[in-house]
Amino acid sequence: MVEGIKLGCRCGQVSGRIAAHPHWQGNRLICYCKDCRAYLQHLERTDCLNEFGGTDIYQVPPAHVTILQGHAQLACLQMTRQGVYRWYTQCCNTPVGNCFSAFWPMVGVVHSFVLGSLDEQVGPSSGSVYCRDAQGRVPDELKGARSHKAMVLRLIAKLLAWKLCGKNTPSAFFVNGEPRVMPQQLASGTAVDND
Repeated sequence: MVEGIKLGCRCGQVSGRIAAHPHWQGNRLICYCKDCRAYLQHLERTDCLNEFGGTDIYQVPPAHVTILQGHAQLACLQMTRQGVYRWYTQCCNTPVGNCFSAFWPMVGVVHSFVLGSLDEQVGPSSGSVYCRDAQGRVPDELKGARSHKAMVLRLIAKLLAWKLCGKNTPSAFFVNGEPRVMPQQLASGTAVDND
């Protein structure tokens, strides 16, 4: 059983928690995709990347994540108009998490928003995805036990189970199917006006 995990931004204005849940319900991985890296570069938070440009993410259903204080500090961006919703705190640019949409029941909580060590709280990463986009060859010992294909299949299975169980709501990030705040959209690494 994973005990409740405390969440918080680096300046302390935003805090939350991930509810206690069985170990098998979460999914920890390292993502090396270009969009995750561009998101952190846009926030000027490359300190949240590992030496190969990977982001440590813990995936859980939205119903498990609660923001306790600082809702007004939540901000969102998308790399493209139909892209993943990437949440962060505007007070101190702490990356919070990634969501596909209100329909899909998954929040990929970025390790920088977790208070304490993910290794101690949920165990090591199960695997890595998008290693081909890494900044250099990722050593096998950092990739984790599962391949990209195995990690994607694992996520699909979890998404289906979480959807069937109705774990896409309540969501700290979406209200009535719409993002809590209008996402800033990026095009070719620069902000574009939403108007």
